Amino acid sequence: MKIQRIDDEALWDSFVSSSPQGSVFSKTRWIKAAAAAQGGLPRFIGVIEDNKLAAGVTGIELSKGGFRKITTPVLTPYGGVIYRAWAGKRKSEEESYNMDCSGKLIEYIGSRYQYSFLIHSPGITDIRPFTWAGWQEKVRYTYVMDLTDIEKIWDQMERRVRTVLRKAESDLELHGAIEITDFGELYEHIYKDRGKRLPIEKKTVTAMVSDILNSGLGEMRTVLNKAGDVVSSMVVVSDETNAYAWISGSIPESNSSGAFSLLFWDVIRRYSENCTYLDMVGANIPSVAFFKKGFGAKLKPYYVTERYSSHFSKAVFRIFGQCKKLF
Repeated sequence: MKIQRIDDEALWDSFVSSSPQGSVFSKTRWIKAAAAAQGGLPRFIGVIEDNKLAAGVTGIELSKGGFRKITTPVLTPYGGVIYRAWAGKRKSEEESYNMDCSGKLIEYIGSRYQYSFLIHSPGITDIRPFTWAGWQEKVRYTYVMDLTDIEKIWDQMERRVRTVLRKAESDLELHGAIEITDFGELYEHIYKDRGKRLPIEKKTVTAMVSDILNSGLGEMRTVLNKAGDVVSSMVVVSDETNAYAWISGSIPESNSSGAFSLLFWDVIRRYSENCTYLDMVGANIPSVAFFKKGFGAKLKPYYVTERYSSHFSKAVFRIFGQCKKLF
C-alpha cells in the first residue's frame, strides 16, 4: 500500500460512486465548492494498492500561522474515510483490510497536519483505528428514511405529523427556487429571530448554496403562504441512491403553519421516484430531533474524529477560533 494525493477527478469520483460509504459529499465537485466558499485547498488522499484505489479521505486544507489542518468542510454533513467495496467472503478479512487502510491514512494525516477533524458517514461503524491512534471521537445522529414504499411512510408517520400535513396542503403552496439572497435571509431568520448567533456566516452559506445549485447537484424547493410570501425553503442534494435534506431557511413564526413539514413531505414524494433513501441530515438538537422523529425514519449514528498533534497546537487552534469569533 502507498498513500498519495489524488488529482485525477474522474478516478476519484468513480471510486466514490463505487464505495459503500461514498456520497455526493465526497465527490470532487462538492469539495471544490466547499473549499471555494470556506477558503482552503481541496484535498483527496488515497490509499493505492496494485494501482487501484483501496480507500481514501476527503477534506480541505487550511493554514494558519505555519499550522496546517485538514477538516471536513462546513456545510458538509459527511466526509471522512471511505473504502472500496469488498469482494471477499470473510467479514474478518474485510475488517482487517480496512483497518490497514485506515492506519495508513491516519499515519499520513498525522505527519502533515497539526489538527484534523473528520465527519464520517453513517456507513462507517468502526472507528477503532482512529481511537487507538489517539484521536478523540464523538457520536452524532441522523434520521434515514426508506423511500421505496410511500404508503408505508405515511402509515409510519406520527399522527401529529399527518394532521399538520393535511392542514398545510390546504393552506400553503409549494414552489421552486428563489433568489440566493432571499434564501440567505431565510437562513438568517432561523437563528436571529431566536436571538442566536449564526453558526456559519451568511456569505459562506449563499456562496456554497449558489455553487451547488449551479452545478446541478442540488434542487431548491420553497413554500408560500396564502399572501404569496416565501416562509420556508430547503435545498436537497442527491447521488446515485440517496437524497439529502441538506440545508434550509425559514421564518420561525411560520413553523406552526406546517411549512417545514410540507417541504419534507414534498421531498419524500419527489425523490421516492429516483432514490432509495432520504437522509434527513442531523438529529442532534432536541427540537430538531423531535420534529424529524415524527416522520418515522430510522435513527442512525455517525462519528466525528478529531486530533491535535500536541497540546501546544491545540492551544494555538483554540486561540485562532476565539479570535475568529471576536472579529
